[in-house]
Amino acid sequence: MDSVALSIKMFGEFSIKNSHYEYTPSSSKSMQVTTLIAYLISCKGTEVSKDKLIEVLWPEDEISNPTGALRNLIYRARQELSRFFPGEKTDCILFTRNAYSWNGAIDCGIDTERFEQLYSQAQKESDPARRFSYFEEMFRLYKGIFLPAFHNEEWVNFRSIYYQSLYTKCVLEMCGLLKADGRYSDLLALCEQAIQYDIVNEDVYKEILNAYLEMGRPHKALDYYQSIITLFSSRYGTDVSDALKDVYQNILRAARGRQMNMDDLEENLKEESGAKGSFYCNFDIFKNIYQINIRSLRRIRSRRYLVLLTLVDSENPGNVTADLQSEMKNLRYVISHYLRKNDVFTQSSFSQYSLILTVPNEDGCHVAIDRTRARYETERKCPNVAMRVDMRELL
Repeated sequence: MDSVALSIKMFGEFSIKNSHYEYTPSSSKSMQVTTLIAYLISCKGTEVSKDKLIEVLWPEDEISNPTGALRNLIYRARQELSRFFPGEKTDCILFTRNAYSWNGAIDCGIDTERFEQLYSQAQKESDPARRFSYFEEMFRLYKGIFLPAFHNEEWVNFRSIYYQSLYTKCVLEMCGLLKADGRYSDLLALCEQAIQYDIVNEDVYKEILNAYLEMGRPHKALDYYQSIITLFSSRYGTDVSDALKDVYQNILRAARGRQMNMDDLEENLKEESGAKGSFYCNFDIFKNIYQINIRSLRRIRSRRYLVLLTLVDSENPGNVTADLQSEMKNLRYVISHYLRKNDVFTQSSFSQYSLILTVPNEDGCHVAIDRTRARYETERKCPNVAMRVDMRELL
């Protein structure tokens, strides 16, 4: 691609650049101008009617002169795009038959377009090495969800799901080819990178678990399985499928078949060195600790309280918003760093943490909660998210 050609990214971010100029969304630019440009590029090869553009750009707004507003927005977009071709009369946005379209004659490389081309080429290829190379390029191209700045837009969400599906197929196809060559370490690295992009597909997790088994590491597979249980329970509020539970049974059989000596056992049981703050565990372990606490209460003088911390996004109650996810991370940091080491907590839903606090009396419980609330208030980044506290003594 020559220096004047446009390089357009739509995965993980939106940007257009060549040797003359780079366009990226920012607070100083109109988001509607960016939406217009991104939408026309995503519809490359198709003419888009005025009515459709107005529907995309102002989905809920009532404007007095939508045609005039669209014409003004097209003008501003053309002015912005002209910076890529100084001294030339190159029009990136065409108008024909009462519709707008992206100029297909412009030399440009679009990551989403190349992504689809590679998948199509891989499906037609019979040679495993060349097939893998197509998937490998696909894998490198995907840098995150499609147009994340506009993830609430319906047209973006639809395409994002489509591209995520292609990416997941790409990962699983690569796993199959890596397994055929016995490259399990490469398979693990591949899958671990893929799940950083929130790819929620149990088949990817199955590949990781089976790779650990093939590498003779059943105890590592067991630890990883527990982390998957916690992830699905806390973030998505669901349990894993029967297929993944079948893999779990294979892991247990493999783990039982490998004997440990006393040093191995002690290493598996002891706490990580340098661990500070309260103890975090998955929900199943938290449940067992809760039951142990109930049984032991009669033999000790201290009192224990079950505490439920709930975060609510006042602007979008009941939904898993980006603000809520961000604040759950902040709250977890506060709990783990500012409660005592003998306190236990878990994430019990997408917006809740459950705690077991061991204190001399009820006042001690209130002190711990007030300290947690105060510290969270200093760490909170989203003022629309508030914390609710419920507590009950374990009897």
